[in-house]
Amino acid sequence: MAHDTLLTIFVILTALAFAGQTAAMLGVYLSLRNVPRQIEDIRRDIKQRVDPIAHSVAEVLSSSREPVRTITSNLAEISQVLRERASSVDLLLADALEKSRAQIVRVDRLITDLTQKVETTADAVERGVRAPAEEVSALVAGVRTGLEFLFSGKQRKSNLEQTAPDEELFI
Repeated sequence: MAHDTLLTIFVILTALAFAGQTAAMLGVYLSLRNVPRQIEDIRRDIKQRVDPIAHSVAEVLSSSREPVRTITSNLAEISQVLRERASSVDLLLADALEKSRAQIVRVDRLITDLTQKVETTADAVERGVRAPAEEVSALVAGVRTGLEFLFSGKQRKSNLEQTAPDEELFI
């Protein structure tokens, strides 16, 4: 009998556990049955809130397409104009640089030629002035010596006497 009582208690406990599991599963089922409806409600609520925002964004994007295209084409034109102007400025500067170089070469040649002509002229003037000056100086020295010789007879002997020992020393 003890065995029957124990078996009965065990069967009752098992039946209670099974009934509890059944109740829990029924509660889960009832709860999960409401989840799709709640998800649908949340989806509708989100759609109601997001649809106007999405519509506004779509309107902004569609209305901004033309200005963006205009801005893009304007930027492309500005970029093209800037490239052309930069190219023309580059050509202008290259031309100016080339002309400057040519002028510098001309000025350098001009200064070199002028310097050579000045040196040549200075040499010619020096030769032209020196030779006659030396001739005039020699002529004056000759006249002075001749005049000294004519006007001083005594000095000539003394000069000859003084120059003789000097000449002997020199020889």
